This record gives sequence, structure tokens and C-alpha cells, in this order.
Amino acid sequence: MHICLCFIFLFLPYAFSSTGSIFSLPDLAGNPHDRIYFFIYFLLLLFFYFNYYILIPKIYFKEKQIRYVAVLVLFLLFFLWISTIFDTPDRNFLDFRASKPFPSGEMHPPKPDGFKHPIGPFPHKMPLPGLNGLTHFGGPPTQYNHTILVYLIGAISSLFIAIKIRLQKVEEDKMKSELSFLKAQINPHFLFNTLNSIYSLAIKKDDKTADAVVQLSELMRYIITNANDDVIALEKEINYINNYIQLQKTRLGNTVAVEYTMEGTAYGKAITPLILISFIENAFKHGVNPNENSEICIRINIVGDYLTLSVSNNKVQSVQSNSGIGLQNTIERLSLLYPNNHVLSIEDNSKKYQVTLTLKVG
Repeated sequence: MHICLCFIFLFLPYAFSSTGSIFSLPDLAGNPHDRIYFFIYFLLLLFFYFNYYILIPKIYFKEKQIRYVAVLVLFLLFFLWISTIFDTPDRNFLDFRASKPFPSGEMHPPKPDGFKHPIGPFPHKMPLPGLNGLTHFGGPPTQYNHTILVYLIGAISSLFIAIKIRLQKVEEDKMKSELSFLKAQINPHFLFNTLNSIYSLAIKKDDKTADAVVQLSELMRYIITNANDDVIALEKEINYINNYIQLQKTRLGNTVAVEYTMEGTAYGKAITPLILISFIENAFKHGVNPNENSEICIRINIVGDYLTLSVSNNKVQSVQSNSGIGLQNTIERLSLLYPNNHVLSIEDNSKKYQVTLTLKVG
């Protein structure tokens, strides 16, 4: 893209030539006008990247705006000097007088004796052949205004782009910090709930306690290995959910009816790690009571590039604390990572709590 834009910029002065043709190639060998503009535009192009990669980061973003403006002025004078060198190398580029008298004191060149020009006296400005009206006898070269305009456009546009990219980077860094904070909250939250589950098995001296410890080690290995990744294979996340549900079934036994189904293929799909587990964990945390009819239904359906997770549980008197941050953090992560690629609906009535999440994973 940069190469294409550079070529377009360099050939921009020749898009409409004086002959009326469109997109004529520059005659760098035989046309001084083409050589002047090609060289000036090439230097302006180099300055654009020099300003973007050197001046702005090293001076402007270092809170040295006055020095930055001074450097821009010096470069502008340099480009005007270059313009003068190519136009009229024998004149002072800071001389902006409208005209210069000839040695005879006249404002036009002396005529040979006996010569009468058919159209009267010469004009006080003589165009040089092939320079498209660039003046030789006074006043600034005609490309001055054009050079200043292109220079200012290049300086301002490079500054605008650099500031915009810097703001985007700040926003990305802020998002990463927020996500790291949310993950740091989710991991201890999950570990606390799972250890409570294994503790319940140990109290009952259940033979499945050892298996539960192995399952927990698999879960924690997943968290340590993959939780900090931006995306992971969907198969890993599904396997993580399977282990978690199996661990909960081992702990709860026959005290709760757990229905879990998974349809579709996860192959070739990707997802943010730990983005689904909080909804499932929330159902086990607040939908289980051994003294009541406890039912939990978990369905995962993958169709094309979309995954739909449906989690529902009966409203019971929860034996666990109502405080928790996992679910709210997951909702915040969804808004940060999938702003336009997810639909979340929550149904909360007196008998049932249900969450349905549709997420793009393709």
C-alpha cells in the first residue's frame, strides 16, 4: 500500500499535463519542468516519512512542540531553496521583489539598435523555455506556492496519522490491561469454587476424591497454559468445560439433575479462553441445593461460524454466598472482545434463571 501511494504521489503533478492529455509520463530527460517537480516531490516524500518516524516520535511526542515547529520551518526554507536552485540558480531565494531592473536601469531587457518589437516592449518577466512560465527576472518562482502547499499537507497529514495511531495504541493497551485485570479476578474465583467442591468430597471420604484432584489438576493446567492467550482452539475450551462439568457431577452425585449436551464440530474454530465457563459455573453456584429440586441444563450448539451456549437452572435457596465477580467480568470481557460479534440474553424469573449466548467463533 505504501509503495502504491508513493508512486501515485510522485506522478501526481503529471496527471494533467499542459498539453491536455491525462496521466502523461514525465519527460525527465528533456523537460526541465518535469525534472524540477519530480525531484521536489521525491524530497517531500522522503520528508513525510522522516517526519513520521523521526521528528514526531523524537521531538513532538517528547513535549518539545516549539522545537518541532522550528524544525518544520527550517525544512520549509530548505525546500524553497531547492526550488530556487532548480528554477533560477543565480538568484536569492529570499528575494520576493516583483522584478529586478536590468543594468541599464530599465525594467525590460535592452533592444539592439534599430530593432522594434512588433508587439511593443518586452514584459518585465521573461519565461524560460520549457519551464512552464518559471520566472527568471524577479519575483518568487511559480512553484513556491505549490511547494509550500504540498509541504504543509505532508507535515500535517503525517502528524495527524501519528497522533491517531498513538491514540489507538493507548486504547489497545488500556483494553489489554482491563482484560488482564479481569482474568486475574476470574482465575482465583474459579479455583476457590472448585476447591470447595473437592473439600466436600474429602469430608464425605468419597473414593472419587483422588479422581477429582486429577481433574482439578487438568483444569488448572489449562488455566496456566492457555488463560493468557488471546484466542485458543475451541476444542480445548470444550474439553475444559467437559472436565469441569464432570468434576461437578462427581461432587454433587445424585443431589442435582445435570443435563449436558454438545452438538456440532469445534474443529477449526477459535475462541477467547474462559469466556464460557463463568455462565456454567454460575449455574452450579446458585442452582444447587440438596434439599430442593435442583436441575441444571447446559447445551452447546455449533453451527457454521457461530456457537450458542444455553445454561439454565432452577431457582433454589443457594447454599453459597451470593457475592461473586466471575459472571459480571465475563460480560465485560464480551463487550471488549466481541463488541459486534455476540448476542447475550438473560431470563430471570421467579422459577428459572437462563442465559443464552451466541458467539462468532469462525
